[in-house]
Amino acid sequence: MVTTRLLFAAVLAAFLVIAGATSASAHAAMTASDPADGATVASNLERVTLTFNEAPLAGLEAGLRIEVRGDDGADESSGSVAVEGTSLSKAVSLSPGPHTVVWRYVSPDGHPIEGQFAFTVEPAASPTAPTTTTSPMAAPTPSSAPTAAAAPSSTGTHAHGHGGQALLLGVVGIAAAVVIGTVVVRIRRHADTRPQD
Repeated sequence: MVTTRLLFAAVLAAFLVIAGATSASAHAAMTASDPADGATVASNLERVTLTFNEAPLAGLEAGLRIEVRGDDGADESSGSVAVEGTSLSKAVSLSPGPHTVVWRYVSPDGHPIEGQFAFTVEPAASPTAPTTTTSPMAAPTPSSAPTAAAAPSSTGTHAHGHGGQALLLGVVGIAAAVVIGTVVVRIRRHADTRPQD
């Protein structure tokens, strides 16, 4: 009877210890992360942030850890872990490809918790030069009515020809009038000087 009671007490004590340890480790946990597990993010991501359901143990910031390892295993995080409420964050400079976040958190009761998750960084988009479209220059279209070369004015030429002839006739007429007048004057003078019968 005593042995049964002792056995029962031992089992109960072991159960309480296991239950207490389980509850102590279960009440502190990571609830979210940025980026999320399995996400694909742009290469300009500046910080990785982990959020827990409780703030970490105060005064034990040295026990907090965030490492962001690239595909080659190198840590691409820098600086110290920043604590803001229930969130832990760290600055990163990420290369393209798969990454693994390894973290360590200390719960308010001093219990450390560790874990990891993965995400992928997409390659940075290469800048594309703006395409310039040059429209072909329109060829000059010939006019439907060809431009006639400036012909000499028939009116001016005609007037010039007739004007020269008129001038010539005028000069000849004047000369003839002068000659006739001179002959007439001489005849009259000769007639005046002739003795009358």
